[in-house]
Amino acid sequence: MNIINSLFIIVTFTLLSGLTQAAEIILSKEQLANANLAVTTVTARESSQILSLPGTLMSDRRKSYRVAPVVEGMVIKLLVVEHERVSKGQVLARLRSNTLGQAQADYLEAQARFHLSEAERERIEGLWKDGAVAESRWLKVDSEYKRARASLEQRRRLLSLTGLADKQIEELAKEPDRLAEFELTSPVNGIVMRAEIESGQLLEAGEVAFHVDDLSTLWAEVRIPVSSLAQVEIQAEAVIEVRVRPEQPYHGRLLSLGGEVDIPSQTLGGRIVVENSDGLLRPGMYAQVTLKVLTARSLMAPASAIFQVGEQFYVFKALGKGRFEPVKVKIGVEAGGSVPILEGLAPNVEVVSSGVAELKSHWLYLGGE
Repeated sequence: MNIINSLFIIVTFTLLSGLTQAAEIILSKEQLANANLAVTTVTARESSQILSLPGTLMSDRRKSYRVAPVVEGMVIKLLVVEHERVSKGQVLARLRSNTLGQAQADYLEAQARFHLSEAERERIEGLWKDGAVAESRWLKVDSEYKRARASLEQRRRLLSLTGLADKQIEELAKEPDRLAEFELTSPVNGIVMRAEIESGQLLEAGEVAFHVDDLSTLWAEVRIPVSSLAQVEIQAEAVIEVRVRPEQPYHGRLLSLGGEVDIPSQTLGGRIVVENSDGLLRPGMYAQVTLKVLTARSLMAPASAIFQVGEQFYVFKALGKGRFEPVKVKIGVEAGGSVPILEGLAPNVEVVSSGVAELKSHWLYLGGE
């Protein structure tokens, strides 16, 4: 005969909401010995909870770049394509532009005029100081010099606006056969995610030629339930598990929370920055994200002490001398085998932590909810 049939149970009945229910279970010493029950004291302590969420990896948009020409040009040499790793400053493609060529020619012409006016100014200045030429002659030459200098500065600024660096502008006179040519370079160390051009293609100013991403960090996008938002804070630690390296998870921090809740799912978007230390992570990968939420001080009970009837959670409170009372409780999220008790119990109360299933069966059989 099993324990349920052999135990003699004294049950105190109370009337609740018009129904007869078992409010207390009393066991004799012999029955207690056979039931093999264990009790634990519920105490207040710090609880560190976690949220386990599915996520998707994305490029860190702060480190994603579109490479495009500032002036129109024809692609004369394509040097890299998709999937290639590139370093900062590496040439991705060479182009030729009539607009740029004209601007470069105008700059070189302005530079030549400036050098001539500068030499003439120095010569006339010496003669004027010696009294060999009139002051009006000196003033005229000085004015021409200033106009030439202003023109040169204007032409230089125009070249800067086309994307040429100062060093490239200074070297124009040394490579006259390279006039009208310019290069598209990588802004970062990264990977060419997309190459939108081919050799011989004519690009308009601002038309995207390459997408280059620095994948040293990625974003893990997750959806956080509204019910958990009060415990989530920016910069919370996160552990990210992916199939590419299941034995060793990655680590990151919560960067931001979205501004609008998704109505059907009642979740809010969260963005976690993941350190891609070994370079194995790629945008589009699925991930399992464990997010640490705020640590709170609360009553903690063993998960084995909690049982559920319908949508309500209970524990069996040990009253002493073989007496046990089922108590409704409101609980938090389980962590490490312990469950926060938010409502229903006071500190230092003893609850049944082993043998709960047998007591629950008796209670339900005898009229429990």
